[in-house]
Amino acid sequence: MNNFYEWIFEQELDLNKTILSTQSVDYTYLNIHNDVNRYVDLLKPLGEIKNKKVAVIVPKVDSFISIVLAISKLGGIIIPLSPLLRKDDLLAVLDFSDPHIVFTVKNHQGFHLAAAVNSWADSSGKETHIFESDDNLSWEINTIFGETRPLENEGIHIIGCTSGSTGTPKGIVCDMNLVRTADLSYRFVNEISEEDDVFIMAPASGLFGLCWLLSSLHSQYHIVMTESFSFPDIIKLVEEKPCRKLITTPSLFRALDLFCKSSGSSALEPLELITLAGEAISDDFIASVSNTRSLMRGFYGFSELGCIMYTEKDIREGLNWSLVPNVEYKAVAQSDDGIGELLFKNGNEFLGYYKRPDLTAEVYSDNWFYSGDLAKVTVDGKIEIIGRKKDMIKKGGQQVIPGEIERFLNSHPSVQKSVVVGVPHSVYGEQIVAYIVKDQDDIDVKELINYCHANIARYKVPDQIKFIDEIPIVQGKTDKVSLRKLALTK
Repeated sequence: MNNFYEWIFEQELDLNKTILSTQSVDYTYLNIHNDVNRYVDLLKPLGEIKNKKVAVIVPKVDSFISIVLAISKLGGIIIPLSPLLRKDDLLAVLDFSDPHIVFTVKNHQGFHLAAAVNSWADSSGKETHIFESDDNLSWEINTIFGETRPLENEGIHIIGCTSGSTGTPKGIVCDMNLVRTADLSYRFVNEISEEDDVFIMAPASGLFGLCWLLSSLHSQYHIVMTESFSFPDIIKLVEEKPCRKLITTPSLFRALDLFCKSSGSSALEPLELITLAGEAISDDFIASVSNTRSLMRGFYGFSELGCIMYTEKDIREGLNWSLVPNVEYKAVAQSDDGIGELLFKNGNEFLGYYKRPDLTAEVYSDNWFYSGDLAKVTVDGKIEIIGRKKDMIKKGGQQVIPGEIERFLNSHPSVQKSVVVGVPHSVYGEQIVAYIVKDQDDIDVKELINYCHANIARYKVPDQIKFIDEIPIVQGKTDKVSLRKLALTK
């Protein structure tokens, strides 16, 4: 099977089964089949699209997945893009990915997407075919004439693009093997059968969300995917389409849980399994869900490789990770206390970052993927993640892992949460700064410093301790960049 359409439809299916539900539609296999053929007919007048790149900027999930399957059926390369991108980020991603064809809605949440796409195509000087729609159903085509773009390499099925954490776009090159592997790991970790209803809180335009969509269609379990991240909209969908299993991030689940409690909704009560991915699972989060009745699992992976590890037991019993079947690991550059960087391989070749062999070489060598995570192995053979390599503090020739110090500080009864960062120091290279959110007011810096000196190595003791009201968060993650800047300005 050479494309996603064949992977899904060249098997025995109940064409009348509702396989996808959103706020706007219940979608059967027959609906998908018919819409895919409609989009194939829409694309055919353009001639051969094999190895041409097709960007998809479509918020309605049913239209999005039908377009994706039509592109794949014709041998094109799918570039899913978020409809939430705005002018600068959108133009940067289009410049970077340089698609031959673009499907886009005209407007989304007040932004004129089609106008921005047409402006980009005009300025590119290259032939570009742009399909535009007001309603995600009826499409009109606008062709910008110019230089012919070269075809892309064989074997690429998806280029998953982001605007990049540094503002520079990055694209992950994927083939069908990545999606097949994701499907197997999703079903294994979440114990999914064809009878299951699974609620996904992830954008369809991201690789994670797209892999879930393709997995559900291939493995024939009903997926409920939110098109809106407004909590009243999500709760309404959960109530209308009750599911036993939920896939989300820790921050989204916490917000959803708080909304349900404040509104008196019982929408989350049918859940038997909540799987958390996409962010680190903090001690603070675990404490906040102590009364949640559902089983809660962690799900660890990368867009580059798929799911790698999971927590066999409930996360409230400890965050110790087990490998998904067919995954191997090793730890390199281990310290005296057994902490090293985790490397993984799962039988799939990572195809690399699009147009960035330099970035690929930084993380992938001899079929091993360098995770950037520091970890050690527990006595029972489980993996305990300690922190990120890039957050490592180098102080006076000693290496200090912030996550290790944070866990220690959080063990103090008067500390609600802590974040540790390294900032430049003229003598030691870096110094350790700890930000503390108090759980009780009757605590001072001296008490915490003494607590550290009594329990951890001298070089790990924070040089500065600062109290703050709350930890800054960006996209669900601790904003350590802002905290480093704050330390340098005071």
